[in-house]
Amino acid sequence: MIIEKLRKLALFSILDDNEIKLLASMSTLKRLSYNNILFYEGDNPKYFYLLLEGNLKVYKTDLKANEIVLHHFRQTAFVAEVASLENMSFPATAIVTSDEVEVLLIDKEKFSSMLQSNGRFAFHLIKSITAKIKQLELVINRNMVYDAMMKVCSFIEEDALYFESVKNKDIANFLNMAPETLSRILTKLRKLEIIDKKNVLLDSDKLKVLLEI
Repeated sequence: MIIEKLRKLALFSILDDNEIKLLASMSTLKRLSYNNILFYEGDNPKYFYLLLEGNLKVYKTDLKANEIVLHHFRQTAFVAEVASLENMSFPATAIVTSDEVEVLLIDKEKFSSMLQSNGRFAFHLIKSITAKIKQLELVINRNMVYDAMMKVCSFIEEDALYFESVKNKDIANFLNMAPETLSRILTKLRKLEIIDKKNVLLDSDKLKVLLEI
């Protein structure tokens, strides 16, 4: 079962059959339901975590107990692989945000050995880490530079399909803003005919103009 799942993933397309079987032998499947925790901030990783189905949210909590969302993960993606690679505690908490998720737990020590002996695949993983660093830079910009309108517009530009598929409360949570603030901004964007009532992007050119102001 695990072998068939791995063979279908573009992430492992560079691996041959023997390497796929080796990877499957060091892996187990885990299913979690909505609001279940995959790992807590401060935990020490025992595995590499590969999200196969569903959605996860990774967040930190500040001194005032406010939740700061760092990233939303959707299938298929490694989650917090740097912590596993560096053998460091998790810097944030991962929680399930869809009805259910399926996660592949890959033995940390065995997978690390596999990466050391397979430069092609190691480079593939580095590209995944680089993409997450870029995402974190975007989160920092949103929280420190952008005003509320810019945060929302940037989020839409980054992934319009995801924006229209999630609930407004989840968008507000992701952007670290009050739901009331988000509601006012969405109303403005609808009046400008940039999005419709279902948050579907109608005019990307108008959106870009707002981002350039």
